[in-house]
Amino acid sequence: MNSVVGVTLNAPRSSASSIPGYSANAGAHDACFHCGLEVPSATHFQVRFDGKTRQLCCAGCEAVAKTIIEAGLDAYYTNRTATAQTPRPDRAVDALFDLANVQSAYVASLDAQTRKADLYIDGITCAACIWLAEAALARVSGVTAASVNHITHRASVTWVSGATSLPAVLDALSRVGLGAQPASASARFEVRRGNRRRALIELGVALLGMMQVMMFTAPIYFATPGDVSPDARQLMGWAGFVLTLPVLLISARSFFFGAWRDFMIGRISMDLPIALAIMATFSSSTVSLFSGGNDLYFDSISMFVFLLLGARYLESSARESSLTLIDRLTNAAPLVAWRVAGYPAAREAARVAAAELRVGDVIRVATGEVVAADGVIVEGISEFDESLLTGESRPVKRGPQMHLLGGSLNWGSPVMLQVTRTGEAATAASLARLTEQALALRPKFTLLADRIARWIAPLTIALAIAAAAVWWLIDPSRSFSVAVAVLAVTCPCALALAAPAAQALATTRLAREGLLITHADALENIASATDIAFDKTGTLTEGRMMVEGVQLLADMSEHEILAVSVALEAGSPHPVARALAAACGVIEDNQFPLVRKSRFVAGDGVEGEINGVCMRLGSKAFVQELVGQVLLEVQPTASLFIGRAGTWLAAFELSDPVKADAGQTVRALEQYALTPHLLSGDRIDRVERVAASLGIDHTRVRGGQSPVAKLEYARDLARRGARWIAVGDGVNDAPLMAAANVSIAMGSGADLTRLTADAVLLSANLQPLLTARAVSQKMIRIIRQNFAWAIAYNVIAIPLALVGLVSPAEAAIGMALSSLAVVANSMRLMRRTTRG
Repeated sequence: MNSVVGVTLNAPRSSASSIPGYSANAGAHDACFHCGLEVPSATHFQVRFDGKTRQLCCAGCEAVAKTIIEAGLDAYYTNRTATAQTPRPDRAVDALFDLANVQSAYVASLDAQTRKADLYIDGITCAACIWLAEAALARVSGVTAASVNHITHRASVTWVSGATSLPAVLDALSRVGLGAQPASASARFEVRRGNRRRALIELGVALLGMMQVMMFTAPIYFATPGDVSPDARQLMGWAGFVLTLPVLLISARSFFFGAWRDFMIGRISMDLPIALAIMATFSSSTVSLFSGGNDLYFDSISMFVFLLLGARYLESSARESSLTLIDRLTNAAPLVAWRVAGYPAAREAARVAAAELRVGDVIRVATGEVVAADGVIVEGISEFDESLLTGESRPVKRGPQMHLLGGSLNWGSPVMLQVTRTGEAATAASLARLTEQALALRPKFTLLADRIARWIAPLTIALAIAAAAVWWLIDPSRSFSVAVAVLAVTCPCALALAAPAAQALATTRLAREGLLITHADALENIASATDIAFDKTGTLTEGRMMVEGVQLLADMSEHEILAVSVALEAGSPHPVARALAAACGVIEDNQFPLVRKSRFVAGDGVEGEINGVCMRLGSKAFVQELVGQVLLEVQPTASLFIGRAGTWLAAFELSDPVKADAGQTVRALEQYALTPHLLSGDRIDRVERVAASLGIDHTRVRGGQSPVAKLEYARDLARRGARWIAVGDGVNDAPLMAAANVSIAMGSGADLTRLTADAVLLSANLQPLLTARAVSQKMIRIIRQNFAWAIAYNVIAIPLALVGLVSPAEAAIGMALSSLAVVANSMRLMRRTTRG
């Protein structure tokens, strides 16, 4: 068994030398084995690893190292690529997290025994830290699942209540040196704000250093020979040296740390040639300064570092905007709500935590308040701002029986809402998870860029060594400067950023427009698609039934017929019930007839007694069984009927209105070289009417289609060489969408469809489909431009540097500008002019 003090561990010896902070001579090293900080001479904190005694700087690092090794997690020290952060006293686990009223805001109950929480982990420095966090959580008794996202540093932990607790989970991470707390917006914001502040400080120091060094160097560049005395030139050189030191020690440290980390694990990354070029240029300039020479490149070093940091800052800002979107979605709903117990009999609202809401609860949403959960309006009409969730910038009107998303802002009158989804099941939370998943995925072109960049870095070093050797034979005085120029001029950064910068910006842009990309290759496939297959109901149409006309068949007014129909359908979530309620308008509760012995017959309708008389509402065949006679002289488009024994009462003509922008969108997609198809399970006559109104050719229209028939139609398209997009919202669309090159689900559709789709259309309108086509095609063009520029730059610049036509200063500026050009070109994707 692995132990700690005085016991030899059986870790692999071959990998020990690659552990940051390790030295082969026990007791001789001055860097802490755990965190890498200097070990004070008076301390005696130690740990045994790989058969050797390792020195530690403090009791905190000793406790963490012991915990890691005793738990059998010593592979962390073998595989890590960076030293850990120093354990902080404030990482002690607060017992308050065990209180129910505190946990209600962070912990979700999946069932009677299972709990789940999202945690934000601080202290992650490399991939091994991710592994360590997951392994430490998995070893907690009672934890059933644990995973950590490597981009957002969020851990999702599921455990059995009673077997363990949230403080125990937090303590497990604390004992291995990782800070953890519930993933609130404030926690993530503070960490990211710290990272952003650090990046701005590094960028600012580099900018200030560059400006000051250039101020001293510019006179030398513009002066004629003899204008600047040797003493003045020497003084300016010393000023450049002093001003460049902060740039190296503060701004360039990320390059040095990255190069050292990768070198220690036997990997050559893009940071290594950058670090070598910086140090080589600085060293040669320093030697020249001390020897009285004129080959000083301090201005080039500061400019080089500033431009590279600027490119990285722009790229990280693009990624940050996506993470900000996740936070906004995750924290869209408020922490409290006003629950009305006993509605409609009771009207008093009590303030409760939003986490306590359950499906079926009725809450009051006042003017100016944010909706606490997904639900259906049961009383009131108002306008709501849903821009965060759907991308729709204008307030939308919502009334009785209409769905409302948690996180929407009530701009108008108060409404009563019956909760349908809460917590992790709510729309905002699911969209946040899908966005986080999309950011974690790496598309094919990004992986290709990484592979190319990994080859360029070692090739650059090899070329620099070869150039130095050749020039040593030709002109030894130029050997060093040519090698430095080769190191500095080569730009794997531009290649590495070519695809991911454009992909991150395009994904963020579309999320803001109302289309959430959830799969890595979706944008590339949208750009290359040739056909697009639409479902009808809920996709091209509003997805809500509407009463277009009422044909009276008995001596009752339309108002009375509608009141009876609404009473029969009371409590039903069926779209017909909502259509009847909307047509009926506002009626006082006491004006609805009382229904007894109500029963629903799936697929047929509803039956009930009113004043002792049995009535039926539903299909023609279902009602005819009760009426007992054939119905004559009825509108052929009627699809809903109501009657009682011996009497037909009325026939309703129902329709599902086409979306206002559907026709314009379909026509515009054809201009984008996308051929539209309409596949629906609805009656063929209705489907053909919708297709005709949208301008879809009848040869590409299919009605009465089962899921299997839809799938076969799409497969036939594929056999003919088509690359197609499927757009739908129902469970019956899932097989079709699974087979598509790209599947786009409506945000209001079925869970199964959303979870398996490559993208989710958040808004009710179809305009984002045009934006997606335009942005995806522009993204592909920009990625190709970035690749072409990066490759062309290296193909031209490297030979010029090899033959000595590029100075180290020119090489450094060229490399930095190359990376900056790639990021600046990718930023064009955020311009709103890129849309259909």
